[in-house]
Amino acid sequence: MNLSEICIIKRDGKQERFSASKITGAIGKAFEATGLDKHDESIEEITRRVIAHFTGNTVGVEEIQDLVETELMKVQPEVAKKYIIYRQWRNTERERKTHIKHVMDGIVAIDRNDINLSNANMSSHTPAGQMMTFASEITKDYTYKYLLPKPYAEAHQLGDIHIHDLDYYPTKTTTCIQYDLDDLFERGFHTKNGSIRTPQSIQSYATLATIIFQTNQNEQHGGQAIPAFDFFMAKGVLKSFQKIVASMLSFCIEMKGQAVDERTLLEVVRLHVATILLGESEKSALVSVLNGQGFDVTTDELTHILYKAYAQTRKDTHQAMEGFIHNLNTMHSRGGNQVVFSSINYGTDTSAEGRMVIQELLRATVEGLGTRGEVPVFPIQIFKVKDGVSYSDADYERAMKDFDAALAGEMTFEAPNFDLFLQACQTTAKALFPNFMFLDTPFNRHEKWRADDPKRYRYELATMGCRTRVFENLNGEKTSLGRGNLSFTTMNLPRLAIEARIKAESMADNHTSDAVEREAKAIFLDAVREMSGFIAEQLYTRYRYQRTALARQFPFMMGNNVWKGGGQLNPNDEVGDVLDQGTLGIGFIGGHNAMVALYGKGHGHSRKAWNTLYEAVEVMNEVADAYKQKYRLNYSVLATPAEGLSGRFTRMDKRKYGIIEGVNDRDYYVNSFHVDVKEPISIIEKIKSEAPFHALTRGGHITYVELDGEAQKNVRSIAKIVKVMHDENIGYGSINHPVDTCHHCGYKGVIYDKCPICRSENILRMRRITGYLTGDLNSWNSAKRAEEHDRVKHA
Repeated sequence: MNLSEICIIKRDGKQERFSASKITGAIGKAFEATGLDKHDESIEEITRRVIAHFTGNTVGVEEIQDLVETELMKVQPEVAKKYIIYRQWRNTERERKTHIKHVMDGIVAIDRNDINLSNANMSSHTPAGQMMTFASEITKDYTYKYLLPKPYAEAHQLGDIHIHDLDYYPTKTTTCIQYDLDDLFERGFHTKNGSIRTPQSIQSYATLATIIFQTNQNEQHGGQAIPAFDFFMAKGVLKSFQKIVASMLSFCIEMKGQAVDERTLLEVVRLHVATILLGESEKSALVSVLNGQGFDVTTDELTHILYKAYAQTRKDTHQAMEGFIHNLNTMHSRGGNQVVFSSINYGTDTSAEGRMVIQELLRATVEGLGTRGEVPVFPIQIFKVKDGVSYSDADYERAMKDFDAALAGEMTFEAPNFDLFLQACQTTAKALFPNFMFLDTPFNRHEKWRADDPKRYRYELATMGCRTRVFENLNGEKTSLGRGNLSFTTMNLPRLAIEARIKAESMADNHTSDAVEREAKAIFLDAVREMSGFIAEQLYTRYRYQRTALARQFPFMMGNNVWKGGGQLNPNDEVGDVLDQGTLGIGFIGGHNAMVALYGKGHGHSRKAWNTLYEAVEVMNEVADAYKQKYRLNYSVLATPAEGLSGRFTRMDKRKYGIIEGVNDRDYYVNSFHVDVKEPISIIEKIKSEAPFHALTRGGHITYVELDGEAQKNVRSIAKIVKVMHDENIGYGSINHPVDTCHHCGYKGVIYDKCPICRSENILRMRRITGYLTGDLNSWNSAKRAEEHDRVKHA
């Protein structure tokens, strides 16, 4: 055959003259990728064998590549594997060029697709939302082509891993942060257009907290959290109280005909009024001081003034908390009408001021937004359950004997904030928040925590509402303050299990079910170890890139020392080692689906499956620990909060393996280690099954239970569930239940098809997604809608 007469038919239909060197070059690259060189004779021989199959004067590109695969498999299977992977990746790249056009068309037409609905907190159909989505898709493409090393780009595009927030990769941002508000408020801080002084009232404290949230959100791509909201706001309550007391004293004294220097009077009050609840001896001392300063005030007058000032301070605090909630649900921090992914942790400040903050915050949360009291989506609220502070078994038993009286405040408790715990349960029953963080779970304890430490919050774990956990620290203080997650990447756990099962079935000498399962388990655990190491290296690569960011790229976060250590940098300094206190997350999804792939059963009711999943997460931790030592960075295992990812892996695995019953036959993979959402399992069984995984996923986790009916009518059941979580060493938990509101008449309750009052079908259905709430299921992507539909109510 005359090779010069052969034409190659390209994928676009065009023809070009055949060149054997192109085949030789492609095979040579596959050899190099396998680590083999100096095999010129083998490469030439394979090329000749491929050409020998040609039967006509034309041959297609895909046909040639098939022939190359066939001939390589005969002599060099490992090289063939590299060639196949490279070919698949190149095909994916070509598809992306066509795909990106379809994506852009879908954004322009505001189609209801999973790209436009990838973020339930964003209105992608608005002009700014469209611009955000355009930018996101184009930036991802740029990242694939120019920033990601090829192995990681391939692994992501082929669905082996998912590198989160790829659209923000070029910006070098970190994911999230927990604020030390006390430090920010005491020092003051600056924004682009000016400086902010230390606030002097609870209204200012609450308003500035929202401004900090909003400003810093533009410098990170994930959530923001306040670790000790009650402690940080308490000073604002006291300052308001002192100002009101001074103002009322001034009025009282002037009514007696005395001239008053209000500044001096306020200084006296600030010096001698250290709490909003003064005892009798403190009142007497203040009267003596005032009289000594020439201010004529009696004890009875002061008592009345303090009473009125306390009532006014509570009103001001309520308005401040109401404004805080309203602002965080209306202030847009980015295009697409996105509000801040905000979280607040609280529950352990036992001061009268801190307690007042939380009492009024919870009341404002129950009251809700607007004239019809819609449930607030933000902030995500987390109540910190701490033995002896906000909880005790003795208090729980006492409350259960007469729960209505306990809820009404008609009992006294040994734990000073146990009444707030009950109020938190009542609020959860109405508004789905707060969630619950358990500080005495062994892995959440801090050895430095002391009850008499006024800043003990530094040693209390706090969390992002979505579940991201930042606590342990190789490179500084073990705390949540001033730290955050750098980045995280998720492995496709079901794919590893599917591949393991396929290999085991082809390798097992004895094809009994037990033999195949044993072999599949061994292959699976080895694959988990290998993939965890692969992800750890990818995270390190991203970290090295993030280090090169300049401090001036994050003027608020670094310039104000929000990220601890950033305040020491000059604007043109690289952030470098300042990032070392952040965390790197090795994530996973689809534990249930992976176990079905291996055993035909999920881990909810199969001990064998549960043990294997637990061993897999232990392997991830072994790798994380090894990489902690290798790079001296805070690696951890994360139970991935999958929203956009929930359906991506599933779609890709259906294309690759076909539909496998019980594994990928739905639109989503079940989150992390969670028991299947369709599993008929009791509340206690679910909590007991998932609790041990919390100790292994210190990058973040959450366990939730799904209730049916109106929880607000049975607050006792909420308290019981929280106690079970406490006793079973859950780290972080939440309780889901239907919260529906009729847009037409405002009726609230469990609404099925139509409002029972006005028969309207225009219903707001509040549900939880990956840790936070959304008020419209239509804003969820198809995978998460399918998951919500399948959620079984736990008995």
